[in-house]
Amino acid sequence: MLLLKDLKKSFRGFTLYVEGLEIPDNSYVVLLGPSGSGKTTLLRLVAGLETPDAGAIYIDGRDVTKSPVWQRDVGIVFQNYALYPHLTVFDNIAMPLKNRKLPRERIAKRVRHIAEILDIQDQLEKYPHQLSGGQQQRVALARALVKEPRVLLLDEPLSNIDARLRLEVRGFLKSLQRRLGTTVIHVTHDQEEAMALGDLLVVINNGRIEEVGPPSQLYSRPRSLFVFNFLGLSNVLPASRLGLGGNEHIGFRPEDVVVGEGRYTGNVARVEYLGPYKVLEIVFNDVVIKARVSPHLAVDEGAVVRFDVEKDKILRFPS
Repeated sequence: MLLLKDLKKSFRGFTLYVEGLEIPDNSYVVLLGPSGSGKTTLLRLVAGLETPDAGAIYIDGRDVTKSPVWQRDVGIVFQNYALYPHLTVFDNIAMPLKNRKLPRERIAKRVRHIAEILDIQDQLEKYPHQLSGGQQQRVALARALVKEPRVLLLDEPLSNIDARLRLEVRGFLKSLQRRLGTTVIHVTHDQEEAMALGDLLVVINNGRIEEVGPPSQLYSRPRSLFVFNFLGLSNVLPASRLGLGGNEHIGFRPEDVVVGEGRYTGNVARVEYLGPYKVLEIVFNDVVIKARVSPHLAVDEGAVVRFDVEKDKILRFPS
């Protein structure tokens, strides 16, 4: 439904290049990567807020590379929501429809309909400063969705709300996408947020796409060492340190380490209690191995423990 082909954008010594990326229809896609990797630039190219130096953008088979924003059938929610402070919630949501010069009755009907979907129908006469952060976000979403776009673009939409509310809004966004059947492209640098929301993850690093795939694949069986390290906690060390042979590096997750029995012995340098689990840092053969264990496991810093690694979970990467 959305196709990017040989897309290139350069500025201030940085170049974003996307050889080919196809976004399936009615899917929740997350662009994930470190700060400065090119995520927001890619989103702005799709939106029409930036013009590519080369390449093409297709929506439903139509070349929109040179089309202005209002002709692309996309909705955008910015990181700071960009609400008009002098307009009511109703008028903020109605703005895209007023710009299209739709009849007043039709505008009112569509504004109230999307407000009910987003559960802000009782906020329509208020002004943005009278709303909570979560309510402001819903108004920004309503304004983007009221014109029924084919693609909804979200630029770090959860970064301005507190951690507890972030979990609630995360679930709301996913259920909203399922209900409306809209294709969503969501930019974030938060790995947990990306894996919780995405049907498909697009991991970007230094202006290039490292890997594309469902969260479970990229977490458990990534092709690149960068993706393995970027998604969640990881252990990477020379294969020889565990006596496995070969010149590669091996990678495994903390939850793949079995503590209490096994071939190896190490010293616990640190214990982190994180509620549902603990993370141990075990020093072994001059490397630190992270292990995820039950919060009830009685182990103190300085203790000597036996451990092993589940063989079928070990990944090998070129040195």
